[in-house]
Amino acid sequence: MKFKTNKLKNFQPLELGNILGGDLGAIDFSDALGNMPGSKKDALFLGRFSESDLMNIISSIGMSDHLNGIGFNELNISINRDDASVHYFKLYDGKKNPNNLLMDLRVTESKFLPDASFFEEGRSVPVYDMVVIEWLSAHSPKRSFDPGKPQLPGQSKPGLGILRYCFDMMYSVAREVTKDGFMDVPDHMHGAIMYSKKFRFFDPVHEAILHAIMRDLKEYSLVDISWGMITQSIIDTYKNIPQVYDPSEQIFSVSNRMKRYFSSNKYKSVYNNYYKKKKYRLDYDSMVKKREQILKNKSIVDL
Repeated sequence: MKFKTNKLKNFQPLELGNILGGDLGAIDFSDALGNMPGSKKDALFLGRFSESDLMNIISSIGMSDHLNGIGFNELNISINRDDASVHYFKLYDGKKNPNNLLMDLRVTESKFLPDASFFEEGRSVPVYDMVVIEWLSAHSPKRSFDPGKPQLPGQSKPGLGILRYCFDMMYSVAREVTKDGFMDVPDHMHGAIMYSKKFRFFDPVHEAILHAIMRDLKEYSLVDISWGMITQSIIDTYKNIPQVYDPSEQIFSVSNRMKRYFSSNKYKSVYNNYYKKKKYRLDYDSMVKKREQILKNKSIVDL
């Protein structure tokens, strides 16, 4: 598995060696070391949750009722932690086998030092304690794609409509284990759009571009926008060049200090400047032609 930490643009993962070496004068690492995991905690999801704990959470947030309502009535949870410290949460309908898999969540834990350029000059740079989403999929093993909800690039099976419940679950989990939040680096534009209901790009420029595209292309479907980005058919009208999707860190804030970063004057000022300045259009006909050419040689699942 390729770890998301290999794709980070604005954060540096902190290991013990990083923390103890170098110039630490500007770094606030009062809570950077944490506790070493014990053998009992290793058997729990994020060192805190048993399978029954997680079943109680998905029940309390309404995920169980939602899944029961669409025909999945025998929910089972499996948790694990591998040698690379990846925590696995898998939700099944019935027996715990791949054919019954509904949701697959894989996360890691790490401390991160953000780039100092995102903060006011002279301010200490905090070390954030994050849960990194290495993989998240939620799909129906019983359904096929239909014209009403066409297949998205990279999507292998239809979704379950549980993303908002996943966010509620993440919030509950992160609060219990005292994390600053969840971090992901979405591979596709449509993923960033779907996450944008609860996540924000740490880089305010990326956040502004995302929302400007959503504003200017609101008449188009999520599938059209995703393909528009893949085919370089979304045009930045100010520069008259295609807008390139540049994956970077999206954050679901949990702690007050993380929320303060996103409400800071510097973040809001940069965001507002780019949001007002950016304008976009979709060259729809070009997108359709390029999409047809791509799908002659590649499976949509592999995009």
